[in-house]
Amino acid sequence: MDRKVLPVLVCACVLAGFTTAVYWTDDAPNVAKETPVDNVPAAASSQSEPLFSAAVPKKVEAPRIVKPTPMPEEEKRVDMPQAITAQLSQIAHTFEQELHYPSYSQPIANASSPYLRPNAFSEVEMPILGGNHSASIVLEQYRFFYPAPVPFKVRSSLPVQSLRYEVIDIDSKEVLATGQSDSNQAQIKGESDWPQQVRLKVMASFSSKGQSSGGEEILTTDFGYQNPVAKVVGHQPAYADGADWVIPVDIDATEKGVYRLRANLFKEDGSPVAVLTQKTRLGEGDGEIILKVHKSVLNSGKETYQLKNIQLERMSGRPGEKASYGMSDLPVLDLGELNNDALSSDPYQPSEQERQKLEFLKQLAGEA
Repeated sequence: MDRKVLPVLVCACVLAGFTTAVYWTDDAPNVAKETPVDNVPAAASSQSEPLFSAAVPKKVEAPRIVKPTPMPEEEKRVDMPQAITAQLSQIAHTFEQELHYPSYSQPIANASSPYLRPNAFSEVEMPILGGNHSASIVLEQYRFFYPAPVPFKVRSSLPVQSLRYEVIDIDSKEVLATGQSDSNQAQIKGESDWPQQVRLKVMASFSSKGQSSGGEEILTTDFGYQNPVAKVVGHQPAYADGADWVIPVDIDATEKGVYRLRANLFKEDGSPVAVLTQKTRLGEGDGEIILKVHKSVLNSGKETYQLKNIQLERMSGRPGEKASYGMSDLPVLDLGELNNDALSSDPYQPSEQERQKLEFLKQLAGEA
């Protein structure tokens, strides 16, 4: 997730909860007093009264408008729970640290960074055979692209004798593909008309081991599969522009829209440097997305660099529309040797919008 989106989501949740609490603690307006009621039948007349009487217009008083009394500033403040305040303080601190670098060029702090595994599959162990053992489905990655096959295996504390599997449309429950294997692994042949997300259902047969008897269990997991809506097909030579290295990346898009390109910058020895991100509106056909590397994430002198872990996403253009994804024909883009001393030494200056977000977070955390 982009670092700019997370603080906004948290702040929106806090403000929504605060607004709701204030609304429901106020006295509800007295509708009966404020709304005039017309055409209400009168009580039955006594026999001594004439059968008919002239209608006398009622005098309706205009509602009195009472100006609200200003609330003292001390009463406007709402004390948040300490746990929420601590979380907001941590978010504000993290955001402030990130503002030392531009959003398009963020350093990768360590080898455990999630940026280094952008298409990772999350393996989930499930209890089987009465809970005495466990098993899980293992995929190489989460998202696959047509026509690539989808290999998978079942990992378990018991020997796996055989597998039967189905690929299911999550929405319609339609079975899209079936297969079987006499081992703990199999390979699925995908189709171009599959929905973007499908469910894998595996009926695994386990052999007995020691005092544990075998049996059959059902395991499930979801994965992504689709035709790529765009491809990274190459790049132009990097060039210096102020404090940035500018890298034009060539894109071939089959659908127009706003695309986000994300790639990790590595040194020649394989050590990660930074995650580079940029969004651009593209039409169908050939296009270009400009990635930039800020000098603040680089060492001085000459280095040889590469781009890896390339992710291309066509972002949702309207409510209800799902994001779709592209791929790179080239797993690695070699940038060659770059002389970082050719870049300006000007530090990054956060935008006015970024400074306002930081101030807002600090106010929520009670630090401003």
